[in-house]
Amino acid sequence: MPKQTFFNLPEEKRNKIINISLLEFAQHSYRAASLSRIVEKAGIAKGSMYQYFKNKKGLYLYLIDFATNRKLSYLDRHLDSSIEDFYILYKQMIFLAVKYDLGNLGKSLFTYNALNNRSDKEMREIAMKMKEKKRNFLKKYIITAQERGQIRKDVGVDLITWIINQIGMNLGTYMGIKFNFNYINLIEKGILKLPISDKELESMLDELIEIFKNGFEPKNKSKA
Repeated sequence: MPKQTFFNLPEEKRNKIINISLLEFAQHSYRAASLSRIVEKAGIAKGSMYQYFKNKKGLYLYLIDFATNRKLSYLDRHLDSSIEDFYILYKQMIFLAVKYDLGNLGKSLFTYNALNNRSDKEMREIAMKMKEKKRNFLKKYIITAQERGQIRKDVGVDLITWIINQIGMNLGTYMGIKFNFNYINLIEKGILKLPISDKELESMLDELIEIFKNGFEPKNKSKA
């Protein structure tokens, strides 16, 4: 985690180091990511970096917390938790998450890489904890939906949570195929937003929700 000297830096300089570091880890695996490239782009001495963080792993762990907290904060501010219909709520949840990812491509790809980092035991454990946190966040909504008769009870809540969570985590890969883009190529070109309209995004999510409804709604639920 950061040393106090990092927090003593002017906000603009802190943010510059954070953003450059996020892009470095987004473009490269943890092992291939280079502190030398980061400090060169940030315009600081390599020795200064060790005054801010103990080592590369310390920087990486801080970035995980930073990126995760930024996204959760965004969702907290924009999600309408008063919505009682699970499928409408989930659609809004994913729409907001995808919109955030599209506007913060570096953070998005960094988080994806962190979730799939298997470089050593500690990194695997960190990835597992991140995934568990995401599943637990979703699971509480699924339990409530089951109690309201919106999701079938003959399938275990853990399995339903896992399926929905896995699909949500891999939407970025699907979008890359559907809309013909590559995250890393865009980042390398300095393009940190995608030319996808809200209408295209909403249409894709409507298709996904229909699949969920067909699989997870109680079989005896009356249709309007």
